[in-house]
Amino acid sequence: MVEAIGPQAAAFDPAFLEGQRPHSITGNDDAAPLAAYYFNFRKTSIYGGSNEIQKNIIAQMILGL
Repeated sequence: MVEAIGPQAAAFDPAFLEGQRPHSITGNDDAAPLAAYYFNFRKTSIYGGSNEIQKNIIAQMILGL
């Protein structure tokens, strides 16, 4: 979605996201939260992998694999 919207997705407008302003500074209200969503999903993929690595370490220690 960020690539499809282009530069309008890069602007982070916390006042709009918190409801303090009726419209986004870029003029595209749908593009305002895209950067925050993108970085949140990146974080999720990183800690999701860390969880799997920790499970593998525990399994190796307990099962001796």
